[in-house]
Order: sequence, then C-alpha cells, then structure tokens
Amino acid sequence: MKNMKDSTFGRMAWKRFGAFMLSAVLVGNGAAALCPAAVYAQEEEEQRITLNVVDDEDETSAEEESESEDAAEKEEETEAPETEEPETEAIVYDTIGSVDTGSAKVISTDVSQIVESCMPSIVSINEKSVQEVETYFYGTQSYETSGTASGVIVAQNDTELLIATNSHVVDGATEVTVCFTADVENPEDLVVPAKIKGSVTKNELAVVAVALKDIPEDVYSQLRIAKLGRSDDLKVGQAAIAIGNALGYGQSVTSGIISALKHDVVIDHFQGDLIQTDAAINLGNSGGALLNANGEVIGINLAKEVGTSTDNIGYAIPIDEAVPILERLVNRQTRDKMANSERGYLGVTVVDVSEDAMQLYDMPVGAFVYEVAEDSCAAQAGIKKGDIITRFDDVDISGKDELVEQMCYYHVGETVKVAVQSFADGKYTEHEVEVTLQDGGAAAEEAAKEEAAASEEDEDDAAPAPGQPEEDQMPGTLPDQDVYDQDFWDQFRDGGGSSNGNGEGYYDFFPFFR
Repeated sequence: MKNMKDSTFGRMAWKRFGAFMLSAVLVGNGAAALCPAAVYAQEEEEQRITLNVVDDEDETSAEEESESEDAAEKEEETEAPETEEPETEAIVYDTIGSVDTGSAKVISTDVSQIVESCMPSIVSINEKSVQEVETYFYGTQSYETSGTASGVIVAQNDTELLIATNSHVVDGATEVTVCFTADVENPEDLVVPAKIKGSVTKNELAVVAVALKDIPEDVYSQLRIAKLGRSDDLKVGQAAIAIGNALGYGQSVTSGIISALKHDVVIDHFQGDLIQTDAAINLGNSGGALLNANGEVIGINLAKEVGTSTDNIGYAIPIDEAVPILERLVNRQTRDKMANSERGYLGVTVVDVSEDAMQLYDMPVGAFVYEVAEDSCAAQAGIKKGDIITRFDDVDISGKDELVEQMCYYHVGETVKVAVQSFADGKYTEHEVEVTLQDGGAAAEEAAKEEAAASEEDEDDAAPAPGQPEEDQMPGTLPDQDVYDQDFWDQFRDGGGSSNGNGEGYYDFFPFFR
C-alpha cells in the first residue's frame, strides 16, 4: 500500500468463518475404540488400539512391557463373575489410513540468502501529485501531496530499466522518483527520476521507466532483474517472503506462508482473485514483491485487510495474471506529459459507466461518450453519442479518468487507434477507428461561445407556467434515442434533478452513471 495517499486501500473484512470440530473417544476395559451409535458385543480377544505416532518400535523398553503385564493381571483379579449374554455378530471396521508425510519436513525460517540475492531487484517509489479538496467556504482547493511505495525491476531495454508496481501508486502523479537498493557512499546516488510508461487501473498494475543514463555506474553494477516464478503452481502452506518499502522507512522483509489462493477481493475500482499471505503487508508495500522459497516473484503486493478483528491478512496479485499485462506495458513507448497547450483532444465528453448500468443493459467497461463536438476529430472518425471507448492506443480504458489521463501524453496532430463499442441489433459490437488528435484550444473557444449564446437565449425565454414541465432542464445532448429503447431513457428521466445550464447537476439526471 502506498503510504499516506493509499489509506483508502485499507478496508474492513466482510466475512469471518469459524469451524469447530468435536471428536469423541469411548474407553472401555482399558482400550479405546471408535463405535457406532448401537452397542455391540466385544470380541473375545481385544485388539490393542494405538495412537498414530511416528514409528519407534525399536525403542520399546522391557520395563514398559512389564508394566503392561502387571496391569493386565490386576484387571483380571478385579473382574466381576462372567454372566452369559446373547451372542451378537460383531461389526469389524477397516483401519483408516494414517497421515503420510513421506520425506516432508519443516524448512528453516532463515531467508537471509534469498533476501540478499533478491534485494537488488526491489526499489522504493516516491511520487508527488496534486489533489483537489472541496471546502465549505473556499470551494475547490488544490494541495500537493506525496506518497511512497515499492516496485520490482522486471525488464531492461536499450535505454531504460523497467519497474513493475501498482497503478494506484503512480496514477495522477506529477513527479516520480525511484530509490534503488545498493551499497554506495553517497545515498543521493540511489535516487533517480522516473517516468510512467503505462498503467492499467482495472488490473492495478503499472510500469515506470528509468533512463539508464541517469543511473550512476556504481549503482547500476549492483542492480538485478527479478526472476518471475509461477503462481499457478502454488500450494497453500508454502513459504512466502514479502519485501518492500514498509511505512516509507526503507526496504524491509517479512515472511510467512501462502494462506489461501484465488481469494476474491473487491477494493474500490479493483476486483480480482488474489494470493492471501500472513507475511505482513503494510503501507508502503504496494508494488513490492512476494517471493517463494526459491526467491522467485510469485505476486505483486497490493493490500492488506484492516479491522479490529483481523490480523496478518495480506494480498498480492498472482504473477501469472500480471505477466501478460506487464509485457504489454514494458513494450509501450515512454512518453512525457504534455502541457495543456500541446495536448491533443478527441472532441468528446465522456462519463463513467456504473455497475448498475453494466448489469442492467449489458454495457461494456469503458468511457461512455455523452457528447461529440460537431466537426471534431472524433466525429470525423465515426465516434457517436452513446458509444463506449474501451481502448486508447492499446491501453484498456475502464472509465473517464483513465481516458483523460492517457490523453495527457499525446500531442496535437498525433494519430492513435481507438477501440469503440457501438450499440446495434440489441448488443454492443467493437470496432477500431483511427483518430488524429485536434487542438483543444479551438474546441474550447467554440464551446464557450455556444454556452454564452445558449445562456442569452435562456434569459430571453419566459418562465414556464406553474406546473408546466421544464423540459429544457433535461440535457439536450443525450445519445440518440433510436440507439436504445424507451425503457432505457425512462430510467434516466426518472432520476429527477435539475441543470443550471452549464452541465452541473448532470449526475442527478443519470442515476446509472457515476
């Protein structure tokens, strides 16, 4: 988890299970036996029942045998006179098998050699970002925040060292630095600038890149690329080692076992089947490595369970699920964030698709196109109102914020491929279009002029009579009604609310969109 910024990633446990086992042993005439509900006669010759203890026959002493014989003689002396009982057929049970551990044994908890080998592949990631906070008296205020987390060196190309981490570590960051783990005289040599190469929010994975030319030689020579293991082969009870920048104090190590596999976890925008471990995962561990006993990365640490009734429940993204996404990210072009004046625009207004809408109308995950500016590059490429943008230049789009964040790295005039899903014949179908990004300044000026003209018209219009519906309050830029059936639009209109003419109050009209 990311220190300070990532406090929301802690959450209350939602289920607790308990299991109680009760076993009973019936003891009679000096021997123990498992018995059914009915009572059966004893065999003439009783069979001695022994506990399932590790074989130690050779060490049976003569003294123990003697004590056993004395006890048997004493029992015979105190036995009551025999009485005749009706003969009943005895039920004989097969002896159940014993636990066979074979050559298995507990492995020593000394993980120092693994840690020494793997530590040069683990880094600390520090970021700065600007967060907007709504205040009662002063409206929206912007504050600079900072956070710290972890990362794993997973690849290298001709010019960069590539580091895997969680997407929540770097999303929205305005500045990113990486601190390597190496033995140098000057600690400042360990800290170098980094760039966000790519991020996939819905999978909680990201890759940051460090230019090789920015890494001092004495640091570079000590760094290592992590070896990735196989999470699909894991078994509950195997060793687990977590390394990361816990609480921002520098790299630290915790160890435990694999507590559970494929544990379904939901955290904000993320849902996935994660590895559960009792190796402590704390704030700052996000993006760090979960290792097996061979020092191979089996997971990317993500979160921990928080609550008064929980302890030592941490989660990691299985490495087999992370590898395909990381491979795509490391092969992307590294980009710099563009200034607003240089940034390209699609010419669309987009909103998020809520869980309710996705389930009710079978909508795909993506950015819902609420409005398309006339003669914009999006309109020229064939993007229409009601479409859903699901991918932008090979990056999966899960919502409005992710699309806006991706476009910050593309300049005016650049051509990109955009995957769009359109509704036709009762279902969504995907197609790909090429869009040459436009200058946002002209579009913004045009929109401002249209808004000013609309405001003047509203002032000239007479107020509606009492009881008359104010239809002009409904947004006039809804997707074409022939795209969806009337029931779909009735859902929006039943949401109520009002618009003040500049788009505010929009969410009141759309209960199915966040």
